[in-house]
Amino acid sequence: MDRSDWNETPRGRAPGLIASNDAWLNRSAPVAEPTAQPKASVRSAPARPADPWSAPATGLVAADNVVRPAPAVPAAPFDASSHRSFAVSPYVWLPRVSGSMRFTGPGTADGFGSRSVDASTGPYNYLQYLKFASMIQGEARKGDWSVFADTVLLSFDKRGASVNNAASGTAPGVQRSAETAMRGAMVELGGGFTVLRRPRAIVDVIGGLRYLGAKGTLDASFDLPGGGTRGAHTAQSADIVNGFAGVRGRIAMTQDGRWYVPFYLDAGTGSSKVTWQAMTGVGYVMKWADVSLAYRYLAFHGSNDQLMQTVRMSGPSLGATFRF
Repeated sequence: MDRSDWNETPRGRAPGLIASNDAWLNRSAPVAEPTAQPKASVRSAPARPADPWSAPATGLVAADNVVRPAPAVPAAPFDASSHRSFAVSPYVWLPRVSGSMRFTGPGTADGFGSRSVDASTGPYNYLQYLKFASMIQGEARKGDWSVFADTVLLSFDKRGASVNNAASGTAPGVQRSAETAMRGAMVELGGGFTVLRRPRAIVDVIGGLRYLGAKGTLDASFDLPGGGTRGAHTAQSADIVNGFAGVRGRIAMTQDGRWYVPFYLDAGTGSSKVTWQAMTGVGYVMKWADVSLAYRYLAFHGSNDQLMQTVRMSGPSLGATFRF
């Protein structure tokens, strides 16, 4: 066979076979690499922060040539030390009331034959003799510090009483009738500091002033031992200011904190010998307000010849607290 044109003349062949002898002989010659297709640009990844929570909130992060959203930054933790809040709490308190008043002075001596008489009354139903009542509490808080106020205005109609000579403890005669009436205002101003804050409990220490302004009247008549009757009327007023200290707070009854137990306790002294107050109950957090049902006790114990010798008020209260 004439092979002279083997290496010269191209011949048909299957794809992939060696094209010519020269090509085979020159197979070790370098072959140009195919031109690489340009890659789409990929945004480089930012340096990994030391704290994973400090990664940027927006943008993309590339790793291993995979593009994925950057982790979101969590919200800043709640800072209770700078949080401000206000609350207003109208409430209804329905206590049983008892106590005694001491009427002194020349007018008392002229009417009752003694310079000092005691008139005691109760316990009686609060609503039976009530003429007027207004009750409201308020609070402003910033972080752990708070200021609060409580105001109670009351006016009672005349009711039966027992009258005795303050010195001897006996009546100036046979009592035919005796009635007392009282109206007054209690205003409490105080401040507090949170000493315990837990997920299910908060406790404040508190201190402040409690003012009681009262006016009492006494109308009575007696049959005298030697015959005849004696009637008398007297009206006196008093202003009592006491300092107090105590604790208050709330304890959650459920995991979500909607049901809770409020509590309050204080004691103090000043113009009167002693005053103290206690309260506890149950509350529920609603969308529009906190509603609570509690039992409250308040007492004043006077000294010397103060008009208000004893005042005791105890009973249920129902209130709503609006926060903003």
